[in-house]
Amino acid sequence: MKSFIRLNIILLLLFSLACSKDDNLPNSELELTVTDADGNIYNTIKMGNQIWMLENLKTTKYNDGSPITLYTFEEHGINWGSLNNQEAFYQWASTEDLNNVVDQELPFDYYGAMYNHFAIESGKLAPEGWRIPTEADFRELERFLASEGHEGNEATVLKTETGWLPGFGGGTNLYGFNGLPNGYVSAVGTPTFGQGVCTWATSDLIGDNLPSQRRILVQLFDQNTILFDDAAIQIGAGIRCIKE
Repeated sequence: MKSFIRLNIILLLLFSLACSKDDNLPNSELELTVTDADGNIYNTIKMGNQIWMLENLKTTKYNDGSPITLYTFEEHGINWGSLNNQEAFYQWASTEDLNNVVDQELPFDYYGAMYNHFAIESGKLAPEGWRIPTEADFRELERFLASEGHEGNEATVLKTETGWLPGFGGGTNLYGFNGLPNGYVSAVGTPTFGQGVCTWATSDLIGDNLPSQRRILVQLFDQNTILFDDAAIQIGAGIRCIKE
């Protein structure tokens, strides 16, 4: 009888843990991990019919193992966005905390890496079997969230709860998507608006000619909805990969 009671208690605890996991990730499902060329390991999640990484890309190498150049202003000047130079660069999103919005010291790669146009256009940033998402991919994610009852609050449920400047608002991070305020990189290579906006690049370009081309960027800002904007291709941004 005691063994029977102990067995029932164990089964009840396991059932409770399973229910807790489902409550934390409504209609979504944690998937297997994926590893990039640097050996960084990313958790992933299934949301609707899509599988997304739960962190911004951090790789300093292409998926063929070749290195990407680390940009520094001291060494490369204003060549970050230069369309004449056409060198692929990455830099780490700034973790500078002038407004004291986080309590602890952040690791240098906390917000992930930021990539310039030529790194994004290399076609080799994402791990094998993954890719840089399109605007349509983010629109599908937006529709999934709306179908879950979050229409008009899609950005809110994707944003992290903390780390944002006062007035720009943290989110609920309901699905654990971890939309962090990584900012963006200006055309001359300076980190811009960290802690105020989350910026992800898509693979979508507007225009046929390089000087006038623009890229669709996805942003979580001070609004409850996801913003889709076309920006100069000289702007650097983070990458959130999606499974092929």
